[in-house]
Amino acid sequence: MIVLVNGRPVDESAAVIRVSDRGFLFGDAIFESMRACDGTVFRLGRHLDRLERSAALVEFAGLPTRAELTAEVVEVLAVNHLLDARLRLTISRGAGRPGDYIGVEGPPTRVLSATPFAGLDAAIVEAGVRIVISSRRALPAECLDPAVKSTSRIISVLARREAQQRGAYEAVLLDAAGGLTEGTASNVFVVEHGVVHTPSAEGGALPGVTRAAVIEAAVEAGMTLVEGPFPASRLERATELFLTNTSWEVLPVVEVDGRPIGSGRPGPVARDLRTRYRAMVRRECGGV
Repeated sequence: MIVLVNGRPVDESAAVIRVSDRGFLFGDAIFESMRACDGTVFRLGRHLDRLERSAALVEFAGLPTRAELTAEVVEVLAVNHLLDARLRLTISRGAGRPGDYIGVEGPPTRVLSATPFAGLDAAIVEAGVRIVISSRRALPAECLDPAVKSTSRIISVLARREAQQRGAYEAVLLDAAGGLTEGTASNVFVVEHGVVHTPSAEGGALPGVTRAAVIEAAVEAGMTLVEGPFPASRLERATELFLTNTSWEVLPVVEVDGRPIGSGRPGPVARDLRTRYRAMVRRECGGV
């Protein structure tokens, strides 16, 4: 695959960044994961909005313009001959020095990659997945605003490893008060008595682009949707639970910590919203 490093196309196997890059040294970097359908990135403007917000919150300077980034997105798809793809844009603060948390020697480093996207195996979606509630807690908003999509993901890495060790597909994290926040790489939705609930960004959930699209789809379908605090204890009354992100789209969950959700099978709300979300992506990207 061809990636763009600071706007320059290079074979992935030959791509390099400086060993003094602050993204490598300190995780001092932000990123966006995006989905291309029929050669168009779904809601690219929303992704760039979030990227700029992340940059402002962590005090990055010297980012390329939106026009430059958009041109690079078009280029990375073209050079890899991709129409349906998953893209990742990573931007670090640039080169620094080990042990120096402040000093920055150079402009931001950016890497843009694109890989073929075929979605999850249909069998996984049809069966649903098992998840666990991680023993690790989410980082409080007082420490890092959840709106920052940072590459500093060690908590998520360890929580996902815990999920794997416990035979689960994903782990969700609670806040200090025991409320649901998000998964290691996903937003969480719960259906209870026909009402769709999802933790709010103020409560520690990343404002996901897919999350927002699914919320729109739910509202357009006439569903009642509530954003706000959601204690994990209420999962016992849930009839459905599903996860959203760029790659998983709408992924049903059938079991949490060994306890079935609802009937123990994917439910109608998740199926409906997955269908509506996919139609939204095709429609906005110019497909049929």
